[in-house]
Order: sequence, then structure tokens, then C-alpha cells
Amino acid sequence: MNKGFALQVTEKSHENVNKCLQCLKCTSGCPIASWMDYKPNQINRMIQMEGKTKVLNSSTIWLCVGCQTCVTRCPMKIDIPHLMDTLREIAVAENISKEPNITIFHQLFLNSVKKWGRVHELELIGLYKLKSGQLFADMQLGQQMFMKGKLKLLPEIVKDKKGIKEIFKKVK
Repeated sequence: MNKGFALQVTEKSHENVNKCLQCLKCTSGCPIASWMDYKPNQINRMIQMEGKTKVLNSSTIWLCVGCQTCVTRCPMKIDIPHLMDTLREIAVAENISKEPNITIFHQLFLNSVKKWGRVHELELIGLYKLKSGQLFADMQLGQQMFMKGKLKLLPEIVKDKKGIKEIFKKVK
């Protein structure tokens, strides 16, 4: 067993994956499980066993949308979305990702939230396109979203920017 990785994940996330019963309730309730390379229960098991490389190279940690369905179904109340956030943080810190440009997107997303208090989609898309070199991919879709008012020119700024800054200080 790779107790080092399980311990690292537990200490960073405050989620004890060793409590996982492998009941599959998290996986059976997950709305995107069919697109994952490893299911949520498999990620838990790989953390427990010697699976750091597989976990951090999986698409699953980047696909989890944080809907909390798994948490409501889990008899042990393991917060898998929080666990996935932790795994993404570890992957970013160790510069590991199977998904092309995902770490660029992840960092730009967090920077936007830090700057505005919520994500400014137009800025995020523009910076992502520049940094990833995919300038013209999805251009028609972006234009359609803009025309329908889904992408705002100016960001919406939250009132409690100080609170947002405090959140980012606590997670560093």
C-alpha cells in the first residue's frame, strides 16, 4: 500500500477515503460517471492502494462537476467533489495531467474567481484560447453564446471581494 499518497490526500482534503465501503452509491448516482475513465469508487480505492500515478493521470479528477450527488448518497459522507478538488490541486502542483491544457484552464479559472469573485467567462475563454494556442477552435459556438447574451462583456463583481480574498488565503 502507498500510505504516503493516501495520507497526503487525507491531510490535504480532510476526507478519509479509508472509510469508503465500496458500496458504489457514489458511482451509481454520478451523472457523468459514464464519461469517466475511472469511477468515483475506483478513485477512492486507487488512493487507498498504490495508485497515485493512475489517479493523478485520470480524466475523472477533471470531469467531476461537484454536483454533490455522491455526497448525499454516501453512507460514510465522504465528500468526493472536495476530494477531486484536492486531487486536482496535487496534479497541478506536480504538473501532471492526461488532459491537454487542463492545468492552463484550471489556473485561469481560479485566477478569474480570485480577481472578480466569480468567473468572467469571456475573459476566461479569451485567455485560454491565447495560452492554449487554440485560437479558432469553437469560434462559432463562442459567437453564438455571445449573441444570446451568455457571455457578458463586463464581469459581474461580487460585493464581498474581501471574503473571496480570505477564502484564497485559507487554501494556500
